[in-house]
Amino acid sequence: MSKKSGKGGVVAAIVMGVIAVILLPILIINITLIIKGSAGGVAPPDVFGIAPLAVATGSMEGDNPDSFGEGALVFIDILTEEEKNDLAEGDVITYYFENNDGSISYVTHRIVSVSRAEDGTLSSVITRGDANNSNDPEAVEASYIVGRLAGSVEGLGDFAMFLQTPAGILVFVGIPVVAFIAYDAIRITLNNRKVKEQERSEKLIQDKDEEIARLRALVGEKGGETSGSDGQAKGQSEDIQKVEEIVQVKGAEKVEEVEKVTSDGARQSAQEEPEPSEPKYEE
Repeated sequence: MSKKSGKGGVVAAIVMGVIAVILLPILIINITLIIKGSAGGVAPPDVFGIAPLAVATGSMEGDNPDSFGEGALVFIDILTEEEKNDLAEGDVITYYFENNDGSISYVTHRIVSVSRAEDGTLSSVITRGDANNSNDPEAVEASYIVGRLAGSVEGLGDFAMFLQTPAGILVFVGIPVVAFIAYDAIRITLNNRKVKEQERSEKLIQDKDEEIARLRALVGEKGGETSGSDGQAKGQSEDIQKVEEIVQVKGAEKVEEVEKVTSDGARQSAQEEPEPSEPKYEE
């Protein structure tokens, strides 16, 4: 039982460790994105210069290696003003625009043409979605460009959006945290119980050893009251053996039974001793 419980504890610890390794980065990323998103600004919240964005439309579906579909999660490398000058035709970029209500929206499309100033700096670009038949309505000025596509994962965008909802936070953050706390509490309780059982077992062994010593002494005293014949000595030896077997099997709970065995053995030895005959006198 102890080996099985030990293996079960190791397996549970490994499972909880794996869950923690998976969920901890998600929790950190979510908290970082929420904090940066609430700080305002036109750039999307990023982690170490990479901004994750969920794709809401299929305008970039296509056969290009860097095309992606609706529901994908794209990773945008946030660019500085100097880095924007390196953009060229064929790059996939993300730019922002302001809605009528003042909110910010992002578009990730491919550059089809580039306009530069006389000094070679980027002025504006024309973009188009891989699945679209026409270019975007207006040229995108360099100041509206946020970053360049670094990679994408199909289907992960819907999952990322769910993680930012209250239900997603509850399922993937709240429940695992509660489960980990409950597991730790159960582990501590079982460990304390195991320690108590071990202490009780050690105490029982100590009591058993003391009882064996006491009963041996008791058998010796009973045997001293009888004669020292070979049969009686054999009976006393058998009594000692019975005492040790009973104590080893039953422990201290069989003390009364042991004492009864030794008492009966001593009584039987006394009965086997012949009674002295009365002297006969002849008249």
